[in-house]
Amino acid sequence: MAPSFSHNVVGLGIFLVMLVAIVEATPPGIAYHPSHSHCSDDEIKQCKNLPHVCPKFCPNGCITECRSCKPICIDGSPPPPYSPPPSTSPPSPYNPPSASPPPPHYPPPSTSPPPPYNPPSASPPPPHYPPPLTSPPPPYNPPSASPPPPHYPPPSTSPKTVKCKNKNYPKCYNQVHTCPSSCPDTCQVDCVSCKPVCSCDKPGAVCQDPRFIGADGITFYFHGKKDKDFCLVSDSNLHINGHFIGKRNEKMKRDFTWVQAIGILYGTHKISIGAQKTATWDDAIDRLSLNFDGETIVLLNNEGERWMSKSGPTTYITRTSKTNEIVIEIENIFKITAKVVPITEKESRVHNYGITQEDCFAHLELGFKFLSLSDEVSGVLGQTYRRNYVSKVKMGALMPVMGGDKEFSASGLFNVDCFVAKFQAVNGNVSLLNNLELPSLKCNSGIHGHGVVCKR
Repeated sequence: MAPSFSHNVVGLGIFLVMLVAIVEATPPGIAYHPSHSHCSDDEIKQCKNLPHVCPKFCPNGCITECRSCKPICIDGSPPPPYSPPPSTSPPSPYNPPSASPPPPHYPPPSTSPPPPYNPPSASPPPPHYPPPLTSPPPPYNPPSASPPPPHYPPPSTSPKTVKCKNKNYPKCYNQVHTCPSSCPDTCQVDCVSCKPVCSCDKPGAVCQDPRFIGADGITFYFHGKKDKDFCLVSDSNLHINGHFIGKRNEKMKRDFTWVQAIGILYGTHKISIGAQKTATWDDAIDRLSLNFDGETIVLLNNEGERWMSKSGPTTYITRTSKTNEIVIEIENIFKITAKVVPITEKESRVHNYGITQEDCFAHLELGFKFLSLSDEVSGVLGQTYRRNYVSKVKMGALMPVMGGDKEFSASGLFNVDCFVAKFQAVNGNVSLLNNLELPSLKCNSGIHGHGVVCKR
């Protein structure tokens, strides 16, 4: 009987070990969130009910954006609040022993009584001490005034609220949602799923130390170089350049860079959107710079304030916040969201940017939605919109980087001279036709009257 009993115990132990291994093999995000998603919008039949596997970098699950038919990460940050337990450190009531230190402090006071003989010397110090005390404070106050600005980001601790503004989705329209903790100030409502989604996590986004999300849903970085311009999108009827600003890190072989401005060319028009240089950041001060065909655009600091071009195609620029945030729409061409943001003290510390109080490197966070790109489109972001595009970045890397500084480099914000440029200005096309010399031709009706036959 003893052998059979021991065999049973061993078998039970092996079963428990296998059970623990199976439980631990389940990824934390998948345990509570679905690993698949699908589009449920009846209007978008091409994508409806198509299953999508959540990307590996979506620990909390994902949703499918029906229009791009791509999975998008969602945020689920409730766990953090449970971190307070560590605060159980207070049990260190053993500090009472610290009560013993106080007694030793009492002796010092007792030592002070003996020097009562110094009263005479105590009288001279008073007059001398006041002056120095009054003089130091003033110099210290100015520096204390500068630190507050970098602390303006804290207001972002109260997440921004957003609404679905598309009336085609009545069940979600005008519902108030709170931005996820991962993007408390920059999120939008996906009206199809009726959930808030980080603006920088959607296809067509360009944010941070330029982090791009292509039309294929793949995230990659393009660092470029500081104080240089690069072609972001180039097609026959549209061209967009980005101007990069940055800071050199002596410990690295590249610059830390951000997109400070974009120059847009379409038809015969030019639009520039830029972030003005600023030392200290204040959300209440507008740092947007807008120009249309060389003229400055002035928008009142009111949410919903709109500017419209007088010539076609009709261009609209609308404030989506009182300051620093707009959306640009050009009929049948594109819709671009732009927001000016600074590098915060926390970001600088975490990423070792080395940002000082002289410049907070205000830059743009952008979201692109294109309506009429051809299959020949190119550019850092534009190339990802081709139907046959295959990503060149190394997918297994922690930071997939897109190369091609020389290939995408341009000589100016509005210059269409990058190697991959496709844009053809309207005026340029007209001049080409005017200068074209056609040979003399003789044309007659074709065989049996079908078509026309021309000979030189």
